[in-house]
Amino acid sequence: MRARLAASAVLVALLALGTTGCTYMTDQATTTKYDPSDGIGTTLGDMQVVNALLVTADGATASLLINLVNHSGYGVQVNIQYENSEKTKVNDSVYVNADSVKSLGGSDASKLILSGIDAPAGSLFPVFLQYGDVTGQQLWIPVLAPTGEYASLAPESTPTP
Repeated sequence: MRARLAASAVLVALLALGTTGCTYMTDQATTTKYDPSDGIGTTLGDMQVVNALLVTADGATASLLINLVNHSGYGVQVNIQYENSEKTKVNDSVYVNADSVKSLGGSDASKLILSGIDAPAGSLFPVFLQYGDVTGQQLWIPVLAPTGEYASLAPESTPTP
């Protein structure tokens, strides 16, 4: 009788381990970091770059849509650098207050227009971000056409004479 009870207990334990054992070896999907939208992101020191993307109608000028999240207790000047189609480095900067978010490019946010570039919709465009003495990073930012939710976010194209 005891042997039968012990065998049943072992069988139940093996069955439970067999049906749930894979969860001990598999990472939870909710712990995997990913960019949940069309843009990309990264972390620079205490600064988090969230959902960076470019919107362009003509491939020569693009609006940078980006959220800069400053987790530090002091404001920082974020340097944004890119190379135009003439291979000239263009520098812009944005000030982000302490413990705050600075959004660029949205319908009710400040605008940062990249001009003189060669970045048609569907491509990736390199933009270098850096602040203070933190090592900067080059991001290959996706370039989107002004359709759907991005329809009103492309920069105004300048007419050619």
